[in-house]
Amino acid sequence: MSALDSTSHWEGPSTPSTSSGGIPEEVLAGLPATDHAISDALDVIATTPQTNRDGSTRTTSGGDLIYPSAAYLDQIVAAVRLTARLAGAADPVGASCQIVLRRHRRRQTKAAKQVAALDWPTADAAATVAAADPSDLAGLRDAAIISVMSDAMLRVSEASALDLVDVTRDGDGSGVVTIRRSKTDQAGAGIDLYLRRATVLRIDGWLAAAKIDPSGDGALFRSIRKGGHPTDQRLTARSIRRIITNRAAAVGIDGASGHSLRVGSAQSLIRSGAGLAETMQAGRWTNAGMVARYGRKELARKGVVARLRDDINDTTDTTATTDTDTPTV
Repeated sequence: MSALDSTSHWEGPSTPSTSSGGIPEEVLAGLPATDHAISDALDVIATTPQTNRDGSTRTTSGGDLIYPSAAYLDQIVAAVRLTARLAGAADPVGASCQIVLRRHRRRQTKAAKQVAALDWPTADAAATVAAADPSDLAGLRDAAIISVMSDAMLRVSEASALDLVDVTRDGDGSGVVTIRRSKTDQAGAGIDLYLRRATVLRIDGWLAAAKIDPSGDGALFRSIRKGGHPTDQRLTARSIRRIITNRAAAVGIDGASGHSLRVGSAQSLIRSGAGLAETMQAGRWTNAGMVARYGRKELARKGVVARLRDDINDTTDTTATTDTDTPTV
């Protein structure tokens, strides 16, 4: 009997395991290889909250449960179809599976909401408030983190990975930060990103207060012990995410996350005249749709209607008609 036919059970190749946050194989194991059975399994997977490696339930920073994405369900369907093709069997994915996929895509689209954005003025305000007390070492560090991430549009993992040697200072006071590896650069080709003078000053202010040699080795952003004593320990991505959330709240922005500075900088770029392609390049995005979603309002305000259909060019007579003006028919 073939590995997969209308009467057999699921015997497909191993899909990403739960240990890596992947597809729960036990949901598919033993299932009849039919459209209805697979669609039922997809429904179970889609409505089961994801778990961490330790078995705890995954949640957002706001405490909401995290469910598998639509792309995750698509991976399962692709694995099922590949198994059928390799076995020479008919495609078991039919109308029932497609209905389930469409339903969960609509549900996620409806539930999805953009994180609070920290645009350039807001990021500057958060950094200024954080650094208001020159004796507050954590505040000086946090101000530098916010400024660097806003300028270079960094992910929290990239900010956490920065070393002292990754910052290059130029003669005019500005600088460059080198990102050696990132989500979109797994090969480690690296990229240099611009830092304005104010940001370099914040970096140097933090390092001077912490008595860290800028030409030395080690992490750029470090944890601080009680009593205001810096350590050699690198700040984790989780710690940086929490810093951004707390510092944003201090200037009245609730619901900020580690992604808020990237989103806000994208909006500021578009607002300042950058095109979609330029913004994608600056933020190292590969998906134009993602950038367009972040800057949807800014793009609308700079679109063709905003440019060409201006109120001052509208010659329509808006004077209200009266009963005596009503034309006869």
